[in-house]
Amino acid sequence: MKKNKIDHNLIILLISTLVTVASWVGFEVYRAYTQSKVNPEVEKYLVQIDPTIKTDVFSKLEELNP
Repeated sequence: MKKNKIDHNLIILLISTLVTVASWVGFEVYRAYTQSKVNPEVEKYLVQIDPTIKTDVFSKLEELNP
């Protein structure tokens, strides 16, 4: 005999998973909007990185590893 209906336990699992994921996404979006400031203690450690590539480093690496 074939089962044409989806199992009741599977439906409950899918609904609870959907509610969990939707809540998770909602809380993360809320947290992202409410915590838009950078902590001043952390900000003093942030430094800008030099965007230029220093090719002399690659030359030194090639010399060390023939």
